[in-house]
Amino acid sequence: MSEPFQRARTDQQREQRSHDILATTRTMLTGRRVADISLNEIARQVGLAKSNVLRYFGSREAILLVLLAQEYDAWVDEVTAEMPFGSNPDPIERAAGVLATTAAARPLLCELLTAAPTVLEHNVTPEEVIGFKLAVQASMRQLLASLNTQLGPWDSHRQGIFLGSLHAIVTGNWALAHPSPALSEAMNREPSIQGLPNGVEIDTREALATLITGLQTRHPNGSAK
Repeated sequence: MSEPFQRARTDQQREQRSHDILATTRTMLTGRRVADISLNEIARQVGLAKSNVLRYFGSREAILLVLLAQEYDAWVDEVTAEMPFGSNPDPIERAAGVLATTAAARPLLCELLTAAPTVLEHNVTPEEVIGFKLAVQASMRQLLASLNTQLGPWDSHRQGIFLGSLHAIVTGNWALAHPSPALSEAMNREPSIQGLPNGVEIDTREALATLITGLQTRHPNGSAK
């Protein structure tokens, strides 16, 4: 018999319950897609009624946004730690390699980042979006600072282009590397339908190296440096 529900009454109890919801959701996403996870299932797995989960997070998407902010922060910490010690002496190749390798090794980051603009940033409150955006922007500033030590300083235009393109490359390649069941079957039946030619890590590395090379040699208005 399950234990009767007890309301969290102290700040410590509420913080623990919030942590439990996030940890349970993180575990549920192992090897699964965002679309496969429902708020009802999260509530069942954590042992709470759906209404009680909603006391801590306003929606399924709000839970996933917090997880994405945590994953993004952990990824940037890893990039920052590894960037100065890359084996490739070419700073562009080293930066592209570290970014691609660390991103590909974080499936939860890639899955959540891919879903962020079309799913996770919907069905949430402005306050939840503000908290998410401010947390991720702080991580982005740390990421740019790490890159600047390798590549030299970029102006704000280059920084904005890089971050937008970085996310597009990572999420685009992740989506291509994880096709739907129907597309997987179609590729098995029809060899001319192909996914990523070289795999997610290699294609991401090459796309990022090309992006960084372009930013190092071109002004945002299209003229050469």
